[in-house]
Amino acid sequence: MGKVVEFPRAPRAAKPLWRNELGEVLRGERLAQERILTEVAGAAGVSPQYLSEIERGRKEPSSEVLGAVTEALGLELVEVVHRVAESLGARRELERREAERRERLERERSFAFRADVPARHPALGVDGVLVLDLDAATAAGGATVAAPPGDVYLLAA
Repeated sequence: MGKVVEFPRAPRAAKPLWRNELGEVLRGERLAQERILTEVAGAAGVSPQYLSEIERGRKEPSSEVLGAVTEALGLELVEVVHRVAESLGARRELERREAERRERLERERSFAFRADVPARHPALGVDGVLVLDLDAATAAGGATVAAPPGDVYLLAA
């Protein structure tokens, strides 16, 4: 029989971290308010370097520091937590859709068949692989096989 060739899988992206999303939310709010880092850091009682590291997702602040930064931005802590959760949820949904798209493409590639099928049987392919387009196929005994339009299946003999 033929040689099986595996396609390399795309490396999985690292899961997003809470501190990265938190940093993006805090930086986005600070920039939306058109405030500079030193101003917000001074109001929160932290160093500008530390606030910068929080915004870049390099440091995970304690609840006290996070409370001080959110207060300096005029936000409630629950609002910041909600924004972070929404951001993580949106990212998860994008990843889910991308995974479905990759799976669909992989399935389509695996069901692809060659047009130069040997003449001995109209649906018999190389190495005894039976190729059926189920849009027009019927099962043994003449019963119609229902399948979503465009789905193609390979049946090995």
